[in-house]
Amino acid sequence: MYKVGLIGIGAIAEGYGKPEDANSYCHIAGIIHNPRVELAAVADLDQARRDNFRAKWGALLPPDYREYGSAADMLAAEALDIVAVCVRGPHHFAVMQEVLQAGPRAVFLEKPPTCSLAEMDAMTALAKSRGIPVMVSYSRHWAPHVLRLQELVAGGLIGEVQQVVGYCGHSFLSFASHTTDLICQFAGYCPTAVYACGHLPEGDVPEGYEREPAVDTMTIEFANGVLGTQIGVGGEHGTFYCDVIGTEGLVRAGIYIPPFARTKAGPVDLAALGMPENASVFTVAYGQIADSLDGGPKAHCTDEDWMAVHEIGFAGIESALTHQRVTLPNANRERRIFANG
Repeated sequence: MYKVGLIGIGAIAEGYGKPEDANSYCHIAGIIHNPRVELAAVADLDQARRDNFRAKWGALLPPDYREYGSAADMLAAEALDIVAVCVRGPHHFAVMQEVLQAGPRAVFLEKPPTCSLAEMDAMTALAKSRGIPVMVSYSRHWAPHVLRLQELVAGGLIGEVQQVVGYCGHSFLSFASHTTDLICQFAGYCPTAVYACGHLPEGDVPEGYEREPAVDTMTIEFANGVLGTQIGVGGEHGTFYCDVIGTEGLVRAGIYIPPFARTKAGPVDLAALGMPENASVFTVAYGQIADSLDGGPKAHCTDEDWMAVHEIGFAGIESALTHQRVTLPNANRERRIFANG
């Protein structure tokens, strides 16, 4: 069983979940309900958060789990296989330096991974030098029926993929990146250029940062010829979903909608093709990390995959601000965005 240490006890770590719900959308539920991993320790600067966490989840936690007032104290005291970093985005880079120096076997980092591409370059160079895979939590990726549709599309269910259209607005890095990853999930993680339109929401940001623009529209070109389009509002079926258009049909995939597929012969009976039962996306994600540590395939959204999504996000920002098509990799690595998701 792999030992997990969690840094930051906020909404995505535990706040969105309920102990009685096995499918809760949070890290703690995913860890508790996956028999391959076990929570060894949590770290948070706020004593009240630690107290509330213990009161809420304590009955489901291992009797010997430990709490720390800082990430540094936890990393120094614990021998951890997996570290989950769930602090706010502007703190990711500094915390990740501590985590990677401590040398866990894998890191599960909340999105947005960094506030600049220069930070991404430095962080990934350190991770690579220490042989530590980093997986980024574009969490809606791991909805079981979305993963099954990904397998079916890769297996030729709708022929050759030509276009993927995703629906989600708001901030490029902190929110819409979920749908950017979903587009890549079906188009491939091989983007070559981006053209985007966006707008700057009102509000102040700390000195040294720029405000994070919101997506209006974004077009993503891929090396395999697939065209990705991100619509900055909800579609007919809501948000966080995409239409995958192939030479032989269409698949509609998203965490909050029923799976759907149609070929030239008509609607596809997906139940007959093995649609899985629902599960917490975090339970599935931690299972993939455990499998990879066992010597199995690389967990999704690891290393080059999330880096491609992050490149797209920053290219979208660059394009929205300059009104130019941006080829990848981005030339501007220094733009520093207050990505506080």
